Parts: sequence; C-alpha cells; structure tokens
Amino acid sequence: MQSVIGSIDSSTTGTRFIICNLNGEQLSYHHITHKQITPHQGWLEHDPMEILNNTIECIKQAYKKMDGEHKLVTIGVTNQRETVVAWNKNTAIPYMNAIVWSDTRTHDICQEYLNKYPKNYFQQKTGLPINTYFSSYKLQWMIQNNKTLKDDLNSGNVLFGTIDCWIVWNLTREQNHLTDVTNASRTNLMNLHTLQWDEELLNQFNIPKNCLPQIKASNSNFGTLKIPEYEGVPINCVLGDQQAAAIGHALFHEGDCKNTQGSGLFIMANIGQEIRISEYGLLTTVLYQKENEKPIYAFEGAVESGGQLFNWAKDKLQWFDTWEQLSQSTENTEDNGGVYIVPAFSGLFTPFWNFDATGTIIGLSYYTTKDHLRRAILESVCYRTKDVIKAMEQSGIKINKIHVDGGLTKNKELMQLQADITQKKLVYPEIIESTASGAAMFAAVGLKLLTEQQIIQNMKVQQIYEGIKSYEKEYKQWELAVNCALQFKKIE
Repeated sequence: MQSVIGSIDSSTTGTRFIICNLNGEQLSYHHITHKQITPHQGWLEHDPMEILNNTIECIKQAYKKMDGEHKLVTIGVTNQRETVVAWNKNTAIPYMNAIVWSDTRTHDICQEYLNKYPKNYFQQKTGLPINTYFSSYKLQWMIQNNKTLKDDLNSGNVLFGTIDCWIVWNLTREQNHLTDVTNASRTNLMNLHTLQWDEELLNQFNIPKNCLPQIKASNSNFGTLKIPEYEGVPINCVLGDQQAAAIGHALFHEGDCKNTQGSGLFIMANIGQEIRISEYGLLTTVLYQKENEKPIYAFEGAVESGGQLFNWAKDKLQWFDTWEQLSQSTENTEDNGGVYIVPAFSGLFTPFWNFDATGTIIGLSYYTTKDHLRRAILESVCYRTKDVIKAMEQSGIKINKIHVDGGLTKNKELMQLQADITQKKLVYPEIIESTASGAAMFAAVGLKLLTEQQIIQNMKVQQIYEGIKSYEKEYKQWELAVNCALQFKKIE
C-alpha cells in the first residue's frame, strides 16, 4: 500500500486539499472557491462555516479521486494569514464573518494608534508596523462592534483564531485551540523573542489571553482528523501560506528568497536564527520553527496588488479581453510610453506602509495607446517587486535569485520583465503548487519521513529567467510616480 502525505491549503479565494508523494508530486486534489463578501467599500469578509464545509468536501473528493489503495500518513494545514475568526466554544458557531487580511475597516483604529505612537512602535516586539493588515486591529474592531461577542468576552466562551486555528479546532473535534508560530507572528500580539503572546500587547488591545490559542512549533502534533475517510490521520504541520510556499521552494539557507504572485505579491527571504528589524519598511516574521529547535526568521515584503490589478483593468476598464492580449503588449511596444500605474487601491504596503496612498496613473499624453497602458500594469507589478528587493538588500540581505510561484508566474512576458527590472535570476519550479506541497512536506519532516536536505534535492527547476535589459532610468521615474501616489490627498 502506497504511503502518501497531504495538505489543506485554505487561501483567500478558496480551499484546496492535495495528496502527494514524499517528493511533493501531486497525486490527487480537489478545489472549491468561497464567496468574497464585500458589505462596504474597503471591507472583505469570508464565511467561516463555508470555509470549513468546503475543507471537508475537498478532503472527501480528493480521497475519491485517488487511484488504488493508499495510506495517508500525515497532513499539513496552510492558510491565508492575518484573517481572523471569533467563535463560541460551546456552540462552535462564529459570532460574525471572518475579517480578511486585506480588509481596511480598521483604518480609524490604526489612525488612533498613529496619532499616539510612531508607525514602528510595536516593531521591536512583533516585527510589524501599525497597519490595517494585521490581526490585532481586526480583533479590536470585532470586540468594539459585535455586542454579543463583547458580552461573552469575559465568560471564557469566546475563542479567537486565524483560519488555521478554526480549521484545526473543528477537524480534530478535540477542541485543540492551537496555532503555530508563523501564523501567530502575523497577529501583532506575539513577541518574536519569546514566541508567546505578549501581556503588554494584550493589555494594549484589550484582548483576554484565554481567548487566544496555544502557540506551537510549525511541525508539532496538532491533533488527529475526525473525518471518516481519514479517521485518525495526524496533523503534523501548520504554516502560514507564504511560509509554506517558502518551504515548498526549500528556502532553508540565509538569503534564499521567493516571490509568490497571486492577487497580491509576497516576497520572503530567509535571515537565519537572529531577529533583525529592518529600517527600510520590511516585516520581520517567523519563517518556520521545528519542534524543540530555534525558529528561523525572515524578512517579508507584501505588495498590495498583483492579479487584482490585472482583473480590475480587464473587468472594470476593458483594457484587454484575453490574457494573451495583455502579454502581447510587451511585443507591440518598446516601452510604456512614459506611463506609470501605481496600484495603491488599498494604500501601499512594503516598504511604504501608507494606507492613505491612492491609485495613480501618471504620464498620459496623446501618444498613449492601450498597449502602453497594458504594458504599464505589467511593469507596475515588477517595479513593486523591485521596491521590496531593494529594501531587502538595503537591510543587509544579498539576493542572488528569486524563486517564483503563483498564478501570475504562468505569464512568461511578465516573468521576463521582472527579471529585467529587478536584475535578478528568476527560478520557476516544476511543482508550481509550492504552498500546498510545502505544508505537506513539512508535515513529513515532523514525522521524520523527510529531511530539509531531501526537500532541497527534490527541487526541480522548469525554467530560469535572467535579466536582459536594464530599467534603471525607468525605475527612477517609477519612484517619482510613487511619490505622487503618496502625496495626493483627498479634500474632506
């Protein structure tokens, strides 16, 4: 009987369950999207019950698709980070929809903190700036705005958690209220030095400690599945999605870097066992922690808009009808015609951390064509990548190559532009589902079925992109366009 490993990948847009071999090669999978709930401008919610039901269905369907007898020996869980759920531990019913990581309803709460403290006030402890992105502000909003939750808060019945925590608690049915260090490090409530919830921060945000999960190493035992198809299979890994992708790319050495490119872009570089706080707008986060070992830390840069920008241009503005038409703009034009598009639809993340920045199109003239505009949106994703890589190198991490994955990496023209603009080698792997496979393989590491060295050896490269043309002058022009986005103010 074949021994296999699996993982639950609960992303911003949907849930996937994969079954793979120890090399990370996919044998079976099932995927279901979930609703994107937008009750107000800038708000984004998910239904936790829908995510849970989809997760169970994905496991069942992936099981049915498997050929031949097999034994699932372990699974990992990986998830969209910062997104938070609050539920009653007695009824197992959420108090409200989950507030998603990109939701900006906490703007006013963040502004109150910024009125009192500098932007990096919490950074020495948490590695994170004051921003709507992080969970602590979302939890504070829930407490302030949901009366039932607020009334129950001191009863001991309220549980808070990121999506991993919600899934594990429900699928194990052992009321294992657990999370791992990578997800906890994105809440703005965990102390990077102690890897525990920080009492001072909990008091600052008025969040009772008994509402929060226990923090464990990333490849600990998180309980066993209580699902008929895979009854008793252990969950031996929990990782935030970007950290799981990093494991999938085998980023086990200092300076190893990856860029996951989907609705947003998430660029992460291994910085080793020492905590470093960047002065250039990077986040410091936990990359992973093996049980009974010191954690490995990372610098991370988050780019607020990637695929979302392309969807906006296609669906809202009808700038192109097909993705091929978008790609052809690089062949139809030698340059962007002087047009720069700064995709600050929800402000600008790394390295600026300015949620008042506005989306900007600058450099228009009678010479401008749709091909220039199309090329400008492709280039903007590359320039935002360079913003982050530049900050990493200014912070003392030398980046020689960037491992890439995510939906946008299928666009070869975009990848070549990115290699040109960053002047870095881009490595495109054979196994493109690096997030799901990374969580599965790290679960196998937890059971000592795999080692880090074996994951490195299993990495197979499909294609390498190298910089051909320099964009040094154009990048300086880009920086001026970003300044316009940062300085434009709405008149109240």
